[in-house]
Amino acid sequence: MDSRSALLLGVSLLLYLVYFAGVFLLAEEGLEEMLRGMALKKRLRPDRKPLLSGWAPAVYLDRTLSAAFQREMNGAAFVFGTLLFFCAAFLVLLRLFKPATALITALMAASLPVMVLVLRLESDRTKGSREGISFVTELFRQYRIQNRNIYAAMEQTASSSGDFPVCKRHLYRLLLRLRSSGSPEEIREYTDQFAFALGTVWGHMLAVCIRMAASGGTDISAGLSDISDQLKNANARAEERKRLNSESFRMTLFLVPLLYAGTLLISVSYLDVSPLQLLRNQFGTPEGILFFLFIVFLMLANILILRAVSNTRIEY
Repeated sequence: MDSRSALLLGVSLLLYLVYFAGVFLLAEEGLEEMLRGMALKKRLRPDRKPLLSGWAPAVYLDRTLSAAFQREMNGAAFVFGTLLFFCAAFLVLLRLFKPATALITALMAASLPVMVLVLRLESDRTKGSREGISFVTELFRQYRIQNRNIYAAMEQTASSSGDFPVCKRHLYRLLLRLRSSGSPEEIREYTDQFAFALGTVWGHMLAVCIRMAASGGTDISAGLSDISDQLKNANARAEERKRLNSESFRMTLFLVPLLYAGTLLISVSYLDVSPLQLLRNQFGTPEGILFFLFIVFLMLANILILRAVSNTRIEY
């Protein structure tokens, strides 16, 4: 592929991106008004259903996005954006590859945002699981100080100076939701989202305790004490797992980009390839784009596997 073809390919990709961005901007106001109207209709209904009731994959995607980004997000918008990215990538790659190869490569490229989303969620869950002892202990302490008022205990815990930032964010969001809810179904739904965000056994048990205290005023002192004791035992076992070797994860995260950058420097320094020609070969030819996508895809896949194997969450 010559420089003119590479330039035309870049211009085509830019035009596709501008087109889809323009469509989104034109429809943004109408979509916002429609969503506001739907939300208003839901608020005016006397018997409100759980906010995430419906199709199971849609529920899981909404909860995943909400837990990963610590704010309410629409799973349908994420799916729509991923499909747009897949279509744009497929149309661009169709100029370089055969239809079957372009389809597989576009699917691989569209899967990268999903892999990043899962990686972020699992990373937050791992960090939150290691904050369990200090978090539950502080919540139990505030619960006793505030005369078994779960709302006051959650507020004081969320505003405390404890070293549990991930759990603190999830607890603060849960507190805001509970104070704006008015039915046991909503309380159950919000506590289920809180448990999903933590992704641990003790997180589910804590969510049950909070739901019982918020909906019926039940004394949950025994439950919080039991969770705290179980976490102390689990933390002792986790200290043993910290001695496991984490070199594989560091090599994947840092060595792969360094090796890639090293190959670029070697090509320029020893093979007498100009930087412009190197970039043109990498991003302006079918083989270069395919190998680059494989490098990124396999790197993220390895990170996900290593996260799942080495970074064990403190469940119980």
